[in-house]
Amino acid sequence: MGAPEQNPYWLGRYRLSARIATGGMAEVYLGRHIDEDGRRGPAVAVKRLLPHLVSDRRIVQMFLNEARITAQVHHPNVISILELGLADTEPFIAMELLEGRSFAELRAEAAERGQRVPTGVTLRVLVDACRGLDAAHRAVDEAGRPLRIVHRDFTPDNIHVGVNGSIKVIDFGIAKAETLGSGTEPGTLKGKFFYMSPEMIVGNTVDHRADIFAAGVMLYEQLCGRRPFTGLNPEEVLTRIAEGRPKPPTAFDPAVPLALEHICLTALHRDPEARFESLQVFTEAIESVGGQAEVATHEQVAAYVEHLFPLDRDSKRQALQRARSADPSDAGSPGPRIPVDLSRASSLSSSSSRGSTPPAQSPSTAKTLPPGPAMLGPEPATVPANLAAPKSRGRLRVVGAVVLALLMGGAGVAWWLMRPTLSPAERITAAEALSTGKERRSALKGMEEDERATASELARAGELLMEAGEHDAALDLAEAFIRRFPKEADAHLLAARAATELRKGKRAERAIEEATTLAPGDVRPLLTMAALRERQGDVPGALAALSKAYEKRPKDAQITPRYGRLLSHSGKLDEASEVLGTWTKDHGDAESLAELAFVRYRQERVEDAAALLKRALKKSPKLAVAHYYLGAVLFRQGDTAGAERAYREADQLEPQDPRALAARCQMYARRGNEATVAEVKRELASRFPDRAEALAAQCTASD
Repeated sequence: MGAPEQNPYWLGRYRLSARIATGGMAEVYLGRHIDEDGRRGPAVAVKRLLPHLVSDRRIVQMFLNEARITAQVHHPNVISILELGLADTEPFIAMELLEGRSFAELRAEAAERGQRVPTGVTLRVLVDACRGLDAAHRAVDEAGRPLRIVHRDFTPDNIHVGVNGSIKVIDFGIAKAETLGSGTEPGTLKGKFFYMSPEMIVGNTVDHRADIFAAGVMLYEQLCGRRPFTGLNPEEVLTRIAEGRPKPPTAFDPAVPLALEHICLTALHRDPEARFESLQVFTEAIESVGGQAEVATHEQVAAYVEHLFPLDRDSKRQALQRARSADPSDAGSPGPRIPVDLSRASSLSSSSSRGSTPPAQSPSTAKTLPPGPAMLGPEPATVPANLAAPKSRGRLRVVGAVVLALLMGGAGVAWWLMRPTLSPAERITAAEALSTGKERRSALKGMEEDERATASELARAGELLMEAGEHDAALDLAEAFIRRFPKEADAHLLAARAATELRKGKRAERAIEEATTLAPGDVRPLLTMAALRERQGDVPGALAALSKAYEKRPKDAQITPRYGRLLSHSGKLDEASEVLGTWTKDHGDAESLAELAFVRYRQERVEDAAALLKRALKKSPKLAVAHYYLGAVLFRQGDTAGAERAYREADQLEPQDPRALAARCQMYARRGNEATVAEVKRELASRFPDRAEALAAQCTASD
């Protein structure tokens, strides 16, 4: 046989049939190993870096690290690496072919339907994934030495759930092994921070118990329908994780079995020593609960996946099917399939799960979406119920709206708003004068059904609902807006913004994709994507979106200051300095000046920082963050009295922000004023009880 590497559809000895997934770092092909004598191997997934990344040493290191670590683990619940190859200078990974979705995608699809993944299914996913990861924790090298592998990114995105009910841990891209090293630079946070353990956040030694913590987070999300640690920004979330004081699941749902709650809180303990000894112990504890916490069988999991993602409606499975058809060695043969009983998808507590093993999945017959970057979508928060309100019609709707308005007060205004003859423009004008969200919602109710409403009027109505915090009503209006005007980018952007606020990440992503297609030159989809990624805790993703927007419109007041601030908060000081420095030369807005000052302060340019803060406060004397930054600058300059005044002013202007009070406490500690430190700690405990412990920990004399 000739030299296949000369053919663009060959990679080493692998013939590539079709691309089946593409991510931000790599692309995945359906491939088949062809020996020199023409013998064919089974269908596999071949993962290769995107061409422009092949020369990036750091990216290549991560790529190779993923394969090297995963190849050391041999377990049915871990993706199998078949070969780490090199074609010329291009690395590639051949791995088993999987068909299914990530656990994150299952949760997102269920949330889109106003549901939560059944507890039994989630427990089966966790039990099997933890078994696979436990095998990784116990893996040894050829000499029998423990590798001490830690995944460090054990999240729903990195758990694959097959259409045959099999569960596999995927993507060890940022894992570390003691003898193999890590694919990322030392001294930085790895993984999605909602699942990071306290020791990862504070920079202590990390071992396998960090993965146990992540498993506890996923269990908590299932039991409560929310994350154990939340906040308005990444810093607040990280602070609460470091505190390690999640509310008991029974505080949100009294029906949660106490045994399962104990398991969850043990895994989430702030002290690694107090967590389970291993994931094996964790899974055994889950399986021992039983009752309403019975672990689903693999057949039930398969039925649930088929229920959410049937082949006739799942574009990813269809793409894989087309790839198989393009494989001359397969000729589109679908291969054997596990029989799926859809009637069992919703009754998941009838069978015992102990000792259950997943059905075999032959690499040569499996139809799959292989793992890789294309699988790594965002992890949307679980939505507990369908928020879409039923739409009523005709006279009954008008009468019902009037009655609701009478109950709310302002009967005369509400009646006028609900008159059948009122035009959409008149309703919008009147709604703009209303003060509460309920009043606006009532005023605009049913407007999406008014055939007289133009696209711009529907967009304005949606904006009014968003401003009022009526996000579910805004999403309902957006869906009707899209049905009437499917080619209007504004309709999809409204849906994306509302879905983001409702933590419906998958819905938001789809809407953003549609808006981008309809308006490729518009920066608003990028800004909406940045907001979504920030809400999901994906700061690199938010930066990537803002970077693209900045490239298109570097002088836009909605883009550049925001981009500069996020660069600053991400520690990218040189980039932040360039972006904010250029911006403030022509636009001296106070917030940008203050943020640039904070950048300069961390670059040890304290005098520059002080001058910038004076300019910022001259423009906006009530800007709390400028006073806070000024306190740090003055303290560095030795002016403790001035620093104290600045911190007190910041605290007075923004009393809900604890940073100024905590900084003042640290300042007193450095001066050795123990009585004042104790007083401020008491104030922290009084004003911020949920965060007092972590904030008080900052009251030390250390730098």
